[in-house]
Amino acid sequence: MISDIVAIAIPAYDEADRIGRCLDSLAAQDDPGPIVAVVVANNCSDATAAIARAPRAIQVHVIEHAFADHERGAGAARRMAMAQAAQLGTIVLTTDADCVADRDWVRAHRAAFARGADAVAGRVSADWSELSLHPAPALRIGELEWTYLGLIAEAEPLFDPLVHDPAPRHAQRCGANLGITRAMLERVGGVPALATGEDRALLAAVELADGRIRHDRAPHVTASARLVGRAGGGMADALRLRLAADYLCDDQLAPADALVAMWRARHAARAAWRADATDRSTFGAAWAATVRKSHIAPRLRPADLPAEIDRLRDWIASNA
Repeated sequence: MISDIVAIAIPAYDEADRIGRCLDSLAAQDDPGPIVAVVVANNCSDATAAIARAPRAIQVHVIEHAFADHERGAGAARRMAMAQAAQLGTIVLTTDADCVADRDWVRAHRAAFARGADAVAGRVSADWSELSLHPAPALRIGELEWTYLGLIAEAEPLFDPLVHDPAPRHAQRCGANLGITRAMLERVGGVPALATGEDRALLAAVELADGRIRHDRAPHVTASARLVGRAGGGMADALRLRLAADYLCDDQLAPADALVAMWRARHAARAAWRADATDRSTFGAAWAATVRKSHIAPRLRPADLPAEIDRLRDWIASNA
């Protein structure tokens, strides 16, 4: 995997204040293999493209593109950036223009692909120097959500273990830190054409194709925690929405009992699918059809989280 070219796709909209730090962190990677970056400066009115073109220790391809109003969004820019990156490398990573990658970010991704992953979801942390300025109630909600998300990552393998995604793992799926092989990206038809949510949709497409997704704790980036962001549906929107009185938690944070029931059902369905020699569909497609017919668990509110955290901890303790 060291000889594979890693191509990094970065959508950027008016990120003159941050794109330089992002690219500098990529230029400072301790990875021994070849690295290139692709920046899609979409609908920019500032110096994003010029700053991205400044000389660095890695090659940076800059595409300036004006999307029509009905196409605009981080999703379209990421789709273009990853499609171009796939022309340059056999491993395609993506991050956001307001992120700073750890020095071993590329090397950690390479290691996950060398172990057989088709796609890698890495960890994303918010910049505490910005996050600490947020109102205390929003920080408290974020702490509860983060705790519950960590417990989900710990509990899921207890009920539906996967050889390619063992503990320790996490449960984030964010475009700020994703990787995919060129072969798998081509197999699923590229990044889904969505204005937002394209990151989770891409990994959902990999699951439909029975691709091996590794939720790896090693590849890590730090993202901006600004309240006024550039991309709809991104971290800035999520942080700001926590302040709303009618805020509902991310639908990934379902009630503990519903999660356990779903994991158990998926594990049983996977075993049945493997035993059925006549079934020529992918398990991902079969399971997606089952999910479409199933009852949707209610969305949680922040006030629900302490009890659900305790409930999931009980499940972990009794099944570890």
